[in-house]
Amino acid sequence: MAVSPEQLAHVCTLLGRTAPAENPLPTLRAALPGMVFTRCDASDMESETPATRAGDYDLFLVDNSDHCWRITTDPQHAGGVVIAAHR
Repeated sequence: MAVSPEQLAHVCTLLGRTAPAENPLPTLRAALPGMVFTRCDASDMESETPATRAGDYDLFLVDNSDHCWRITTDPQHAGGVVIAAHR
């Protein structure tokens, strides 16, 4: 599965409507079924470069086609998004 620019833009829009204390995952999963989402603290992703930023979140594309997930810069190999919250 690939993450399209439109899907990533939609994720950014939805995150922009999410209060900082609110868990964005249920909204994202309902809006984009089949796409994988997980979240963490931004400090957990310091060694990676985000694909984009949305409000208080850095977004990283994740290749989940194998047993172990890995961050990717190629949207064609991405099946999900890691949402790293700045606190």
